[in-house]
This record gives sequence, C-alpha cells and structure tokens, in this order.
Amino acid sequence: MMKQTVIAPTPSLARRMRVGILGASYETPNLGVSALAAGAVRSIRNCYPDAEVFFLEFERQASVHSIPDGVSTVDVPLAHMRFSWKIWLPNNILVLLALALCSRILPTRGLRNRVIGINTCLRRICESELFGAVSGGDSFSDLYGLSRFFYVTLPSILVLILGRPLVLLPQTYGPFRSSLASKVALWIVRRSSRVFCRDYRSLPAFLDQVGAGRDAIRREFCYDMAFGIDALPPGRIEIEGLTLDKERSPDLVGLNVSGLLYKGGYSENNQFGLRSNYREMIAALIERLVANGARVLLVPHVFAESGSEAESDSVACEELYSQLAPSYPGKLGVLRGIYTPHEMRYITGFCSFFLGSRMHACIGALSLCVPAVGLAYSDKFLAVLETVGIPSLAMDIRFVPAEDLMRAIDEAWASRATLSRQLEETIPQIRNTVHRLFQMEDVTSKDGTGSSFPCSELTAR
Repeated sequence: MMKQTVIAPTPSLARRMRVGILGASYETPNLGVSALAAGAVRSIRNCYPDAEVFFLEFERQASVHSIPDGVSTVDVPLAHMRFSWKIWLPNNILVLLALALCSRILPTRGLRNRVIGINTCLRRICESELFGAVSGGDSFSDLYGLSRFFYVTLPSILVLILGRPLVLLPQTYGPFRSSLASKVALWIVRRSSRVFCRDYRSLPAFLDQVGAGRDAIRREFCYDMAFGIDALPPGRIEIEGLTLDKERSPDLVGLNVSGLLYKGGYSENNQFGLRSNYREMIAALIERLVANGARVLLVPHVFAESGSEAESDSVACEELYSQLAPSYPGKLGVLRGIYTPHEMRYITGFCSFFLGSRMHACIGALSLCVPAVGLAYSDKFLAVLETVGIPSLAMDIRFVPAEDLMRAIDEAWASRATLSRQLEETIPQIRNTVHRLFQMEDVTSKDGTGSSFPCSELTAR
C-alpha cells in the first residue's frame, strides 16, 4: 500500500513560481473536471500563495478563468494548444512535439533555445518551474479509447521532452488493454518527479500489469483534489417541482443521473455492461425513495456542450422529470441552470442523502458530510470511495442485482445520520491533506530523465 507523506517545501521553493496544470480546466461542461482544476489551483496556491498558475489545454483560443481560492478569487489564464489535423498551426501538439524533439538533438544550447524561443507555447512551458497533470481524473487509461488517451497524455510527453518537472496529480491509473498505451503510460510515470494516486489500488495494479518495480516509482497517496474546494452560494437557484428549505432538509435526497449511462454509453448499447437497465433502475430508485418518505431532487453534473446532448446529465434529468413528475407531485424536482462546481456543492448541501452515477457529484456531497451512495460503473468509484472509509457506500451496478441495490440504499438511508457523523470526523482531515498536496520536497531541480533542460537559459530569472 502506498504511504501518505507530506514533506515541507525547501526554502528554494519560497520564491514566486510559474506552475502549469495539464488535463483539466475550469469552465467545462463536466463539473468533475472543473472541480479537479479548481482543487489543483487551491492546492498550489495554498503552498505558493504568489504562484502564477495557468492551464495548458486544448482549446481554440486563450482565455482567463476566475476561480475561487479560499477567501479570494484568482484569475488563471488558459494557454491553448490544438489537437487537430491542421498541422500548420504553430500551437498544434504535433508541431510542438517536433520542435521539442529537435531541441533535444541540436548540438548547442544557443540553437536549442532559438528553436524554443520562436514558439510562444514552448517558450511558456520552458519559463515554468513545475507542471501538474491530472488527466481528467480517469483518462490516464485507454478505457475510453486510444484517441482519448493520447489527447490527455501528449501534453505530459511534451513537458517531459522539454525537461520540465512533471508531477502526476492524484488520479486513477489504468485500466489498459493496449500494449502501446501501457508502454507510453509507463514512460510518463517513470519520468515524472512525483506520482500521486487518489486510491490504493489502481497504480500498484498498473505497475504489476506492465512488470515495473513498485519501489522504483516515487509514488504517494493523496485524496481526490475535488475534496479541497469550497461550497459557494450561486446568485440564483432554479428548481422546478420542489422548494428548498433554508437549511439541510432531513427528507431531501439528491439524485445525480448520468447522461452517459442513460443513453447506454458511447455505443448506446450498454457499453459498460450494467447488470440492470439504467433507465428502469433510476425510475425504481425514485419510487423506492419516495416510498421511504423522501423528496428527490434530480441533480445534473455534466451539462450539454455547445448545444450537443452528448453525455448531458441535464438532458437526461429533464426527460426523467417530464415522465415521472405527474406520478410524484411535490416529491420530485429537477435542478435547472448551469453552475460552477463550488455552486453545485452549495446546492448539494441542502440534501441529507445523495446518490450519483458521476463520481465527483458524490465527492461533492461527501465533502459536505452528506452520505452519498455511488452508483458505480467502473472500478474508480470503489477505489476512491474506499479512501473515505465508507466503502459500503459504493455499489457496482455492473454486478449488483437490482433488489440487492435497493436493500443497500434502504440501509444507507436509514443510517444517514450515523454516516454523516462518521464523515464529520474524517472529511476535515481529508480536505487538509488535499490542501497540503504541494508541500513536498523540491521537484523543480531536475527532470525525470536526469538530463539537462534543453531550454535552461530561457528560465533564468
């Protein structure tokens, strides 16, 4: 099992730093990814209050995100790359990789720096002291296909080729079905300055799969970074069918419905092998909860992107509500509008119990000491919720029969007050650990390969 260690920063890290975040940005349709981005910013600035933090992501244009940072708000710019067949674009990832590789083989430092210096994106990377990669939390894997895997790993490869220190932030590792993907993943892991895992299972399993020695990897455990963000009230909460009380309601249950599972996965044919029909299961859950005296609020956690309904929880919630609301007057409601992860966390705080098929929707509830049952469709649910100390709250709907699921939820609902007190004892320590994530020894002194930086002159202060 990985040890959880926190090492105080050396005096050399007390100066102002530039830190880049890979694999997540804040203003996304997926609140889980946005929560990871916000959690990373909070952890970095908790250790380095004056750090210049930026996102390095695939976008069509640069932007600036205003992110709550404890008692204040910080503006975090997004430096954009392109993942495109338009290889003539100067910030196309293929162009950047080609230039970075060229800089490694040129004979003199002056030539290397000239190649790097003419490209704005490469120059920004070389002027940064540290990068943290989160890979969307669960995309350091080929579970979603090779295209998705390379989409999240190519920026990390670029940073390592340029010799900048890379920390793999708390995430899930694997599973891998392709030998190519597993070899690329191992190349990145071995060259990273530090490797954090948000569970106790996935990284050791990956290292065993590829035959790598566990002791050779600088690996540590840290909770999911989404535990570290705060709940903040939105300007307006739009709900149809229910009225929120002024404080947490003992009979209010939040139910997150996954648009991805609702449509049957990317294949639209039960891609993840669920034991029961997901739509029928959700309808049965609502009926069961109402029979137990609960009011149910449908809570989306992934919104439609640019008018598309792909994976949208809000579309699935609206369809369910229109179908079932007449059967449960005053007992079923739906949350409408678009919210930040901080605002969604505030809304979730009105519930005394939560069920969700999006893991970060459940993490949002748990971080407020609201008992949350994860309706899991992958191993990441079980492994991450296990770290909170209540593994029984994760139900793998790929294997659990519908009636067993209903009984388990009945038991958790009846025990919600006890579970909440249990969370009150553990969540403060979990949040504190996430906030102290970057209090580590100096990882900016060398790259993962032990070779000198090709752009060292550009980083001179």
